[in-house]
Amino acid sequence: MKTAKIHILISCFYICSFLSCNPKKEQKIEAIAVAQTEIKLDLLDLQKKNKLGKDTVITIENDPVYHKAKKYKAVSASVLIKSEIDLTKIDPKNTKIVFECVDGYKPEMPLELFLNAKSFLAFQDVDAPKGSEWETIFKDGNHMNAAPFYIVYSSVSEKDTRYKWPYNLVRIYLEPLNKSTLELFPLKNRKLESGYTLFKNQCITCHSINGIGGTMGPELNYPKSVTEYWKEKELVNYIVNPASFRNKVKMPTLGISKQQSQEIVDYLKYMSEHKKSN
Repeated sequence: MKTAKIHILISCFYICSFLSCNPKKEQKIEAIAVAQTEIKLDLLDLQKKNKLGKDTVITIENDPVYHKAKKYKAVSASVLIKSEIDLTKIDPKNTKIVFECVDGYKPEMPLELFLNAKSFLAFQDVDAPKGSEWETIFKDGNHMNAAPFYIVYSSVSEKDTRYKWPYNLVRIYLEPLNKSTLELFPLKNRKLESGYTLFKNQCITCHSINGIGGTMGPELNYPKSVTEYWKEKELVNYIVNPASFRNKVKMPTLGISKQQSQEIVDYLKYMSEHKKSN
């Protein structure tokens, strides 16, 4: 029997299509109702019930979190998902997997990509100091713990940014691939699409807009948008280099240009006029 918690949501999304090839024609916006299935796996609950699966020891030649070779006790993540979720009832090509961490970090990636990789759910660090289950992670002057779970891959390059390596992991969600797009896309101003794309790729894992996204960083749009209480020029500069504003800031340097940061801020200004409805 499948143990995943399943929530069915009926929502509307928008498909933009052109009336003709003439660029002068207005875009036609058509609303279509679709059923969206959200599936959640509580990893701690599965561990408590002895349902994670058969454990093994996996070696990662160049771990992107510890930046060295590491060994972990782990179970197959793809086997776990397939044993707990009836994948015949969803379309992996149009589904994403979302990883929820203790600190609110929420990275995501296409489910099909994840299932085709040799992914593992690590639950213990073999190389940890005696008396500890995990070696401490040092990042940007902060000390962090990988417990209780960490997603690793045995056949994926640490340089391939399509794959996510979340540690401090507690839950896994399966959601429609386009869920955040439907809610956050700047339909009324397509010129802001680049800012939206940058936000989706760089920011949404830590920050939310209208409650959609990570909770590691603050909500950016309601009750007040960050653009309503930050000076625009300073906000642009902060996004480029957070450490120049705050000592031991948790927000990383994203490696984006000032122009790209301005595009993100322009998108945030647009969303400030589209706040979450109460």
